[in-house]
Parts: sequence; structure tokens; C-alpha cells
Amino acid sequence: MDYEARRQRLLEGKDIDAYLVFDLDRTMPSQMDRSNMRYLSGYGGEGALLVTAGETVILTDSRYLEQARKQVPELPLIHAEGKYYDALNEAIGARGLKRIGYSAWRMTDYVLGRLKTIPGTAWIGFEDSVTDQRACKDADELTALREAIRLAEEALAHLRDTVKAGDNEVDVAAALSANLRELGSERVAFGPTVASGPNSALPHYRPSLNPRPLEADDFLLIDFGGVVSGYVSDITRTFVMGEASEKQREIYAVVLESLRVGIEAIQPGLPGDIPHEAAKGVILNSPYADHIFLSPLGHGVGLEVHELPKMGLNVGEILKPGMVVTVEPGIYIPGFGGVRIEDTVLVTETGCEVLTHFPKDALLSVG
Repeated sequence: MDYEARRQRLLEGKDIDAYLVFDLDRTMPSQMDRSNMRYLSGYGGEGALLVTAGETVILTDSRYLEQARKQVPELPLIHAEGKYYDALNEAIGARGLKRIGYSAWRMTDYVLGRLKTIPGTAWIGFEDSVTDQRACKDADELTALREAIRLAEEALAHLRDTVKAGDNEVDVAAALSANLRELGSERVAFGPTVASGPNSALPHYRPSLNPRPLEADDFLLIDFGGVVSGYVSDITRTFVMGEASEKQREIYAVVLESLRVGIEAIQPGLPGDIPHEAAKGVILNSPYADHIFLSPLGHGVGLEVHELPKMGLNVGEILKPGMVVTVEPGIYIPGFGGVRIEDTVLVTETGCEVLTHFPKDALLSVG
């Protein structure tokens, strides 16, 4: 990863002397700006990152000093034991920094209020410049994402071959997570969705909400992901326990066609709401229009499960080569069940490339 190039690109076109990334759990929500810090430096702990044209400095406390020395040995390290604002004041003053940018979307009023007490500084808020930059992935990022997808698909294949009627949703989710770690995933990307029967009609169902054993004829919806080098995968497949009914096959076929049309509409230079509307159109013209997905068609994926670009609801950013997005249409029928199929797609110079390869062309029976 070329972190230096990323940091210099961050400063381009901004009338500032430095850019501050600040992530300290004791004063702000957990991991508020951790992904941006990792993107710019490779450092994955708490603290502050002060980026200038001439150097980049890490500030952290004793909990993370050794981690910082190992992860970013090339960067100057300031020990800020319980005195982050004093240490920042000294670092800023010693370098003559006056205008300092920050990501307003990831900053709290409390922290900004403390920073504004540093004498002689003007704090310039940008919506979220680092996240904007992260939207287009480089070759190293794509390598990590492809591997995270491969691990997830291998774990899903194992689940497909071993899950059976009577298994509890909670236990299936735990087994899936354990299998991911055994295969080499750093962690699970997010709490897996393992939703069976009527629970599959809840788009973001978690097994702990209403755990139930898998039953014959159930839909079984699995949504999860792995993590490689900090980069996450996000994949959904829907199966049926045993023999599928005609209605189940029909619902699945409509969602599959919606997915195909949505992916086909992904082109560089178009806004993300174009694929969203294309995919919606398929379901709106089906017998299941009243049960169409209401969320955006998809989202960017990278160091975070949900990042830029957005894909739909009139907020779709312009798609650019290098962006990696999910496409995840669904039909959700309360009391009956739901189907979602989710692929991860790379926007290319001429169209797109589907990065997920787990079978989806027919409703697969398991158990």
C-alpha cells in the first residue's frame, strides 16, 4: 500500500497546512475514524494522525505504542499519555501549522471544542475527504478484497454442504464465523445474518432476535463477510431447506433477474441510482411489487462494510473505475419469507466485473 501517496493526495487542492485524523474511544464513539487512519498510514490503533506536506506524525498512548512501532516504524511517534490535546498543541506549534483540516462527518463537537482551544489555529471542516478518496480502490486494495471474497465463499460452501434441518440459527451463525476464522479471515466483517423461514423477510435480521431451528421448506438467507488486511467482503445467498415450492422458485427468479439487470446497468460515469432504478423495475413489474426492497440497491465496500459510493434513492454518486459496490435486491414477504442475492462488483473503464462467484443461477436446496 502506498500510504505516502495517499496522504499527499489528501492534501491536494486544499488551503490547509495539515489534516488531522483523530480516533480516541474514550472521548468519541468507538472507531469513529479508525478506518481513515488505517487507510492513510497502516496503523490500526487509537490516537491521532497529523498529516502535513513534509511529514506525518502519529500520536498515541502506552496501550498502542508498541503496535504503532511495529505497524508504522517509518513515522515519527509522539507519546501522548492522557494528554492528547497538549501533545497536539506542541506538535502543531513546533511545525508552525495554522490551518488544519479534518473530516467533519467523523468529528464530535466535544473533540472539536477542545481542538479549537489550541492557540493560533483555524480548523477547516471537510465533509469526509479521506472517505471520498477511499471510494476508488487501488491494486493492493483489490487484491485484499478478492481474497476476502474468496474466504467468504469457501466458508459458505462448507455451510451449504453441512447445514441441516433442526440446526439453530444462532449455532449456524457461530459455525459460519468460526469457519471463516479457520480459513484465515482476520474476523467476521459484521454479525452474520442467518435467517430462516419467516425470519428471512427481515432484511437485517440477526439470529439473536428470534432464534429458531431450521425447518423443511424454509428459505435460508445468509448474509456475512470476511476480512483480509482490513478489507471486508459482503455476500448474500438464499437457499431452501429441502424441496423448493413453485412460489419460492418464482420469487427467487424475480430477484435473480433484478440482480442481473442492476449489474448490467453499472457503467462508469453514471450515477448509482441508475442501477437502483433498473433493478427496482424488474420487481415492480412482477407479482411481488408490494414486497420490493426499500433500501438502496447497494453500497461501496472496502475498509468498512458500508462506504462510498451510495447506490440509489436519488443519492447515487457518479460511478468511477475502481469503485467496488454491492448489488443486493430483495423481495421480503412478512410471515412467509424473503429472498436477497448480493454480489460484489468492480466498476471498470468499460463497465463492470462481478467479483463474487458463488453459484446463484438457481435456488439451491440444502439440508
